[in-house]
Amino acid sequence: MLVIVLCAAVILLYAWYETFCLKEKHFSIDKENNLTINEGETGNFKIAHISDIHFSRFYSAKRFAKVVEAVNQQEPDLLIFTGDLIEDFRYWQKRDSAPLIQQLSALKADKGKFAILGNHDYQSGGRKPVEELLINSGFVLLDNRTQLVGALSLTGMEDSQGGSPDYALTPSPADFSILLLHEPDQVDQVQSLNAYDLVLAGHSHGGQLRLPLLNYRNHGSKSYWTGIYPLSKTAMLVVNTGIGTTGPPLRFRVKPEILYFHLQNVYA
Repeated sequence: MLVIVLCAAVILLYAWYETFCLKEKHFSIDKENNLTINEGETGNFKIAHISDIHFSRFYSAKRFAKVVEAVNQQEPDLLIFTGDLIEDFRYWQKRDSAPLIQQLSALKADKGKFAILGNHDYQSGGRKPVEELLINSGFVLLDNRTQLVGALSLTGMEDSQGGSPDYALTPSPADFSILLLHEPDQVDQVQSLNAYDLVLAGHSHGGQLRLPLLNYRNHGSKSYWTGIYPLSKTAMLVVNTGIGTTGPPLRFRVKPEILYFHLQNVYA
């Protein structure tokens, strides 16, 4: 019995430790013939992708400063956030949002910062306040909207659990089209999927706790839950495992991550 208790304590301590181990991954994307994606930093246009911050009593604005520093050191051209800013607005509304806005505002991207909401952002009447937090922090909201950024097209769809996604939405014509989803499984409902080159999503946390013989997949990320998924010869889905956690600050074998995409031959 003592051995079981000690093993459980070690796992919990390590899971707590892993929530502080921020990982950064770089991918090079080339659309010259068929779309290819490989590890690397080759490309003339850089996109930073973050997701699932889950600000809460467990994850403070002060702690997010580490993410701000990491992103800004990379000097991305574009920053994309795919939802779940707040864990539950019922608790957050009692807090001072000024430090949060200060940290989010400190994120820099030359061509702009763009965001959609996640399912947690809608909870407890949080939609409007969360939208205001993002707008006041310099983000452009793309829920059921498409927008050109130079030669790039950015399109965002609302979350299926809290919003009303427009799966018939088509991107503005561009050299490279990116679709933002919160729940990766929503990609199967997108009607004009062949119009997009890259689909970015979050929500899954990569399972958050990858215990032996048990990989939990929550609703909305059962088919696609971590990493890269080729959707066709010309489209890729990438699922970000996120920054924060749902519930206590515990991650096991799933470090928080920031993803960077280096686009080749794309000028915006």
